[in-house]
Amino acid sequence: MKRKERRNMLEEIPNLKDNLKLEVVEKEKFLIVPRSAWLERVAIRVLKQPAIRRIKLDEHGYFILTQMDGKTTIPEMEERFSRTFGNEDGMSLARLVRFLQVMDSYSWLKWERE
Repeated sequence: MKRKERRNMLEEIPNLKDNLKLEVVEKEKFLIVPRSAWLERVAIRVLKQPAIRRIKLDEHGYFILTQMDGKTTIPEMEERFSRTFGNEDGMSLARLVRFLQVMDSYSWLKWERE
């Protein structure tokens, strides 16, 4: 049985996948996700559902996603995040990593090595 390779997120550079986009509409911030699974495509055709999902983002999530340029590492993101939103409780890195884990669980991120 093949063992899964363990990786350290702090040594990698996160980036949004190419088919995902950020959108701002009247002070509301969204992540636009196309619905491309086969069952979703059927639902789009048969049930006349929308072809994209609009996921509403808060200020923190939007800030993190705008930092993903293919060059910025997680420690650099955390430093910018702390400077912008503060870090009174010392949990900004934990929040950032958890947000990235959730994004990665939906396969919305691609990772590159430093």
